[in-house]
Amino acid sequence: MISLRRRLLVILLALFATAWVVLAAFSYRNARHEIEELFDAELAQSARVLLALTQHELDEPGEMDVGAELGAIPADGVVGHRYEKKIAFQVWLGDRLLLRSPSAPETPLAQAPGFGDRTIGGNPWRVFALHGDREEVRVEVGEREDVRNELVRDIVRDLLWPFLLTLPVLALLIWTGVGRGLAPLKRTATEIGRRSPHQLDPLPLGGAPTELRPVVDSLNKLLARLDDALESERRFTANASHELRTPLAGLKAQAQVAARTASDAERTQALAQLVRGVDRATRLVEQMLTLARLDPGEAATRYELVKLAPLLGEVLAEYGATALDKGIELGLAEGAEGTVLADRAALEIMLRNLIDNAIRYTPGPGHVEVGAHGRGHEVVLWVADTGPGIPAAERARVFDRFYRVGGTDAAGCGLGLSIVRRIALLHGAQVELGETSAAGGLRVEVRFPGSGGRTAQSFN
Repeated sequence: MISLRRRLLVILLALFATAWVVLAAFSYRNARHEIEELFDAELAQSARVLLALTQHELDEPGEMDVGAELGAIPADGVVGHRYEKKIAFQVWLGDRLLLRSPSAPETPLAQAPGFGDRTIGGNPWRVFALHGDREEVRVEVGEREDVRNELVRDIVRDLLWPFLLTLPVLALLIWTGVGRGLAPLKRTATEIGRRSPHQLDPLPLGGAPTELRPVVDSLNKLLARLDDALESERRFTANASHELRTPLAGLKAQAQVAARTASDAERTQALAQLVRGVDRATRLVEQMLTLARLDPGEAATRYELVKLAPLLGEVLAEYGATALDKGIELGLAEGAEGTVLADRAALEIMLRNLIDNAIRYTPGPGHVEVGAHGRGHEVVLWVADTGPGIPAAERARVFDRFYRVGGTDAAGCGLGLSIVRRIALLHGAQVELGETSAAGGLRVEVRFPGSGGRTAQSFN
């Protein structure tokens, strides 16, 4: 795995190299254009000087025999410039070649007046032809293209060599600078690696650069959520251990009574008490497991449009026998309707807890009614009973785990309404407690946001 430091080094060097290549190409283009202009100007100037000298000689009587051909200027053996053989000139009088340089051919350099490009002797030449006042007099000068190309290459080479020579130094400077720039990130990583699983206090933001602050801030928010989750788990474990201690002690006591008694009637009674204790402990464990599964916020993950009326009927049917044994009349309110976007399994758990609580705390003969209806932009699910209800002063506390209203003999563990509220929160719903018109019984309303225009993600 490539390190961030090495990756930045490669990227920056690549960017510098690309910029330098673009600069070299731009410089090459400009240099070639300027060199072409300069050499063309020199060719034209040389042609004008030669033309002026030639016309001066032709105008002077007796100075030049216009009928003679002078031919090539002989080499005098003096060592000249290495470019000398790549530069040529010719002086023509009509169709006769009067004068030419040693490097010039005997045929015309140019084919038309002005500038032109030709291939002479297998080499590209830049040529220029200039006519004098006398139309039969013309001067032609030429220069091989490799003279210009060599000069351009020298200029570009002088531009690239400094970059190639300084590239290792530049790489070292970038490596050192990137290392210092990433020092805060390294310090943050060291700080995180040094921490124990129980050290979840926020990371310090002092000295962190602007680019690193969002990362540190997100980590601090994650640490805060983890701390809240662990604290919730610790609190739940402590409460569960406290609540389980009593029923387990009761089971042990009933088992000891059943083991010591000699009477069949007493043994039967002790075993019945033991069965009821096991039922209570089983319900307590089931409720705690349900609440623990909902606490991490992962229960309501599969949402669908759920029609409440059929769901209410299914859950009511499950509790028909239990309600009948206690003399409770279960009923589904007429005209119950409503559709919510929810996790169906979570809704079933909520309904079971609400109906179970209503049956458990309503003395027989009594009545428990369940219904649902739309109200504005929300859907209301409600459960009403004819039980003793909950005093207004205690309605806020009944949602706490393991809290039970005093003065009731009904078996319970104080987790039912906690589970109901948790599922409601997962669906963006609100739970409200009120009274029924019948003897002050309890009415629980769960108000869901309307499903129109909503998606499952809106509840996550």
